[in-house]
Amino acid sequence: MTLRFRKTFLITRKELKESFRSREVILVITLMPLMFAVLMPLTIPLVSMTIPSEAFDDSDFENFPPLVSYWDELDSKARFLVFYSMMFFETFLLLPMILPMVIATDSIAGERERKTIESLIATPLSTGEIVLGKLMTTMIPSVLVTWLSGIVFMVITDLFLYNDVGRLIFPNLMSMVLLFGLSPFFSLITTQTMIIVSTRATGMREAQQLGSLVVLPLYSFVLGESAILILLSPYWTLVSSAVLLICTVILHVINLKVFDREYMITSIRG
Repeated sequence: MTLRFRKTFLITRKELKESFRSREVILVITLMPLMFAVLMPLTIPLVSMTIPSEAFDDSDFENFPPLVSYWDELDSKARFLVFYSMMFFETFLLLPMILPMVIATDSIAGERERKTIESLIATPLSTGEIVLGKLMTTMIPSVLVTWLSGIVFMVITDLFLYNDVGRLIFPNLMSMVLLFGLSPFFSLITTQTMIIVSTRATGMREAQQLGSLVVLPLYSFVLGESAILILLSPYWTLVSSAVLLICTVILHVINLKVFDREYMITSIRG
């Protein structure tokens, strides 16, 4: 059946309004970015102030691959701060995995608990249109908040470390690839998995507990990806992106199979 994208966007608009009525969604979508984008980078200057320059030797980073274009112009402490900041930025990439967990869970398991999803399931909309609408409901705020938070993270880090490094650390190729290239994939895979889990879970709490298991392997992938970016080249992420794209296609097919409308209606009425 051909997807009617206008109907899909109507579902997304309705679902977004419903999601932002949830206190839990509002808290997570505001507090989590605040912690990752503001509080976390504020700890980076503390490292600069507490660790003296004498703690570093010129040979510490002698054989280390250049992380920025001006790597050779930096002293050992500045190189450490660049390395530390970029590794800290890696931790920030938990955000596009956490946000979809909460929003997608509320969009399906939450609506089942509130018994408001039955009216949507009973419509003549196709399963593909409903699933795509749910997917966009989670993806749009998750990706936009992640991108905005990432920019705030970079600005704060640059402001506090400019005197120590003498140059702007962000934006750089690694951060751009991670933020704009890979974080949407992380968000998409988490969202699709949460839709699958929420469809079968008995409630929001169970869906969140099961969905949290997704974050661990995904974050392991982030760690490996960062190692590739540092030790090899950001262009290797094209291979990783292709793998993630294949995963999203497979998960979408599974979503269409698992999203059983009769089962959800029965579970609501039962």
